[in-house]
Amino acid sequence: MNLLILKARVGSTRKGLDLLRSKREALVREFFSAMDTVVASRDLLRRMMEGAMNSLAVALGLDGRAVVESAAFAARRDIPFELVERNVWGVTFPEIQCRSVVRSADARGYAVPSVSGYTNTAARDFEKVLDQILKIISVEMRLKKIGEEIKKTTRRINALTEIVLPELRYQIRTIRFALEEREREETFRMKRFKEKPLVY
Repeated sequence: MNLLILKARVGSTRKGLDLLRSKREALVREFFSAMDTVVASRDLLRRMMEGAMNSLAVALGLDGRAVVESAAFAARRDIPFELVERNVWGVTFPEIQCRSVVRSADARGYAVPSVSGYTNTAARDFEKVLDQILKIISVEMRLKKIGEEIKKTTRRINALTEIVLPELRYQIRTIRFALEEREREETFRMKRFKEKPLVY
């Protein structure tokens, strides 16, 4: 009975291993897909940031620090966003959802005639940068969660292949050896019994 139970456990452990390996492969594909997105997004963010810094430098040079700071103070606001839980292969992660933070010049809170086009351009460029940052955060949170799940799945696979399965196989060998030993003893006993003469 123990031998049959152990064989069934080996079978279910192997099925579990196959499922875990399939899950890990799917997660690795998802991880590399997200990684490509992050690399491309970060490269785009770097270029956008350089452009925004150049726009700011031009605005500071032509309009002066006081005008730019005054416009920045007037344009301050809260950015509402929502965290939505997403699920990929059983891995849950938060995703930021919000509307674009880029506004028209008259929606920034300052009098448009009092601010030059240079300061408006700098404000628009930095709003675009903020938009890009919010997109990257979602992808990077997904990447981090998937990476952690790949590690956990790999640890489980290693535990099953290096600890659980070898232990089950060892127990099966031990039981088989004991059963074979009993069978040999029984065969030997039967031979001795046959060799004894019958006494009437």
